Amino acid sequence: MTKRFIVALNLSEKEQDFKFIEFLNKKKLAWWHWIDSFWLVVDYSGELNAEKLHDKIMKIYLRENLVIELRGKDHTWYGFGPNGKDYSMFEWLEKTWSS
Repeated sequence: MTKRFIVALNLSEKEQDFKFIEFLNKKKLAWWHWIDSFWLVVDYSGELNAEKLHDKIMKIYLRENLVIELRGKDHTWYGFGPNGKDYSMFEWLEKTWSS
């Protein structure tokens, strides 16, 4: 069962972000990170939950954070940013988050 998460951090450093990306890629999680200290994460295996993801985030960032697991398929979103053919802030959202 696919699970979707929103992750918000109170600031982050590039080295920490790289460690988090390594974790996400190792676990084969889909992710979106166009806004500083804000992540969208998709777990297609359904193994993660908010607590497990939070625990990993605490090991990497050790700062204030919020992890929210979205349940169900009824959601909508709007945003502003690059949305061109070759460079789109929203392409991942349209293909991954909304499916």
